[in-house]
Amino acid sequence: MTLRKIIIEYVSCILCSSMTVLLNAQETSWSVETSLGYALPHRSEMLAIVTGHSRGINLRYGTWDANGWRKNWSDHGPVWQGIQVGWLNGGSSELGKMASGIWLVALPILPNWHVELGSGLAWSTAPYDPVERPLSIAIGTRLNAAIHLGSTAQLFQFDKGWVALGAGITHFSNGSLALPNLGLNNVHVRIRGGWKTKKRITSHIPLLADNQNDDWRIAFATRAGARDINLPGGVLHPTVSAGLYAQKRANVTHAWVLALDLAHNQSLRQFSTNSLTTLQRLQFSSLAGINLHFGRGHLMLLQGWIWTQPDKSLGRRHLQALFSYDFNQKWAIEMGLRSFRLRADYPFLGIRFQPDKAH
Repeated sequence: MTLRKIIIEYVSCILCSSMTVLLNAQETSWSVETSLGYALPHRSEMLAIVTGHSRGINLRYGTWDANGWRKNWSDHGPVWQGIQVGWLNGGSSELGKMASGIWLVALPILPNWHVELGSGLAWSTAPYDPVERPLSIAIGTRLNAAIHLGSTAQLFQFDKGWVALGAGITHFSNGSLALPNLGLNNVHVRIRGGWKTKKRITSHIPLLADNQNDDWRIAFATRAGARDINLPGGVLHPTVSAGLYAQKRANVTHAWVLALDLAHNQSLRQFSTNSLTTLQRLQFSSLAGINLHFGRGHLMLLQGWIWTQPDKSLGRRHLQALFSYDFNQKWAIEMGLRSFRLRADYPFLGIRFQPDKAH
């Protein structure tokens, strides 16, 4: 089974788990939104293919609730969690169109004002093709990952509905599993109309016991990924890594993280005129950041620095974004992406182990 298929199955499991929660949640809602935006030309090569405004339409189904893990985020109101199905016209024939399915959570930071986080999968109608679409350098494959960050304010509220105005950015990319892959960053504004349905009996997935305390907790992780650095159709170069984490809970919603990472990057040999030994392919990094808690799910954002054997074309400073799901108190599965200045380096899958606290 290829890494791409494993990633698809993992994301599918997350989406299915989310739907199980939605069907048993307290108060459901539907909404429809339309958006107008612009594909951010974050690389000079994209200036020629960004020729018009992007336009999109999305359908959302989800739930409002303030129980379970969502209670930790509900100081200013209930938390919304749900699924978004969308269609986006990128604004030019080279960018094409995107059909997407994204799991989303909307966290209230003020009454009637939410910050949105989401991830899922997207299908491109215009991936790169050396013959038919030689200028479609933003997306290299049909199937891609989708990551969303946004903010929404409710302008009007009715008995069973609302109207909201928002803005955000949605990133589409295959994580450099196939080149070219500059990525598509759609910055947009949107207007949404929604309505709530009748309440249902709540039946939450059991939460794990909360280990909130003031002490540092240690965890270990092993990961595997792949990177394409050649021309389209090139060989995928494997990466394997081991990580050490130290986390300190700040409160029920997040923890501060310090980490060390040692990665064997097979692609480094392509940038050397001489053959490299195993030690010369090892990249040692230190990282620091935050881990956001959503029940069994977690989103970790880490800023890192590579101390040994950096890729000179990318530099040393990088961002590592990981989503993890806890099977129990000790074991979790991870899916993440390492990137440099909005440029994907490689995606990875991993397993994390957190031993019991020593007494």
